[in-house]
Amino acid sequence: MSPLTQALIATFLVSAVSLAGIVFIFSEWSDRLEVLSLSFAAGVLLGTTFLKLLPEAVHLNPSPGVFIAPLLSMSAFFMLERFLHGFHGHEAGHATLSRYLILVGDGFHNFIDGVAIASSFIVSPAVGVATTLAVAAHEIPQEIADYGVLVSGGLGRLRALLLNFLSALSAVLGACACFLLGDFVNQHLSYFMAATAGMFLYIAAADLIPELHHSRWRNSWLCSVPFFAGILLMGVLTAVLPEAG
Repeated sequence: MSPLTQALIATFLVSAVSLAGIVFIFSEWSDRLEVLSLSFAAGVLLGTTFLKLLPEAVHLNPSPGVFIAPLLSMSAFFMLERFLHGFHGHEAGHATLSRYLILVGDGFHNFIDGVAIASSFIVSPAVGVATTLAVAAHEIPQEIADYGVLVSGGLGRLRALLLNFLSALSAVLGACACFLLGDFVNQHLSYFMAATAGMFLYIAAADLIPELHHSRWRNSWLCSVPFFAGILLMGVLTAVLPEAG
């Protein structure tokens, strides 16, 4: 089996992790569960940004220029959200708009994961399997958090699962890009990582956290415990599985 075939199978399996939200599909969605999911999602996004994506981007490219990428991606999301506000009207809430942003940001993130997995299979099947398992372990809480954001934004549960899965399939595109445009992708991988970090930071700080502050649960522990749990979880995963891309 060629490295390309191995990478495509691995990235498809990792993409299937996006269906982890199915564990909530038969439970009744409530304001309480929505606050829990948004708080957890904000923590996971910030943990992924500061503990995984930005450190890896700086490790690959220590030049200060790498920080232009998150600045540009945050600016792009700001303009995109202004457009969405105009398109959907002023009644659109943060959670509603964040469902569009989370799909774009997670798509970039999964693309990077696909590149990392494909690169590891080029080295050897053993390294490829190890990297795939590490990426999958990171993705489980990320995808559950994304599912919560999508459902909180007004999407039906099945539609949220489907759109999250389609976004996750960008990992397969990342694997293909690694083999077709290997030099270009690998040379600019740090900028992809930094740009994704900027997207996640914007979603967490500009959309999810303000939504929590305006929730009727804002004075409850519900707005804080899942937030810090999400950060802690991503920190533990990053420390235990530092080789994940």
